[in-house]
Amino acid sequence: MVVGVCRFVLSIPGSGTLKEKRSRIRPILHALHHDHHVSVAEVDLQNVSDEAVLAFALVSNDRRLVNSEIDRILARVETLGNVVLGESDFEIVNY
Repeated sequence: MVVGVCRFVLSIPGSGTLKEKRSRIRPILHALHHDHHVSVAEVDLQNVSDEAVLAFALVSNDRRLVNSEIDRILARVETLGNVVLGESDFEIVNY
């Protein structure tokens, strides 16, 4: 079993309130969960209106598949909403 976990930062330009921030990241969370079948959540900076830290996890039996799926998901994030993808890091663990 191979588990991949990825954490990434989003900059949300023009977001002045937490309500606006959440309305802009909610579709991203939904799209990643629905289209890529990953567990995804906002994991840090919940009280900052113009940035968010999101993370997702996926499980497979193939390390290469996990690695390519992480790359694909990060590329997709850049096309969703009016956000800018910042730093990201990931870890892949074999069990």
